[in-house]
Amino acid sequence: MGKHPEVNKKVAYLLNQQKGKCSNCGLRFSMEDLMEIHHIDKNHRNHKWENLTLLHRHCHDEVHMTSA
Repeated sequence: MGKHPEVNKKVAYLLNQQKGKCSNCGLRFSMEDLMEIHHIDKNHRNHKWENLTLLHRHCHDEVHMTSA
């Protein structure tokens, strides 16, 4: 999926780094899943790779609800 022509480069890189799995729930992403890039330190200006992780959209919502 990381080589799919419609996947942007940042998402493709994170998919490959995470071996196709959401870093929150550990489930594999499918083509139908909505994926979002999460800033681990919550600083949206910090785009360093070690600060970025790919999550399912519902997992991203969950992460922000539990940290609020």
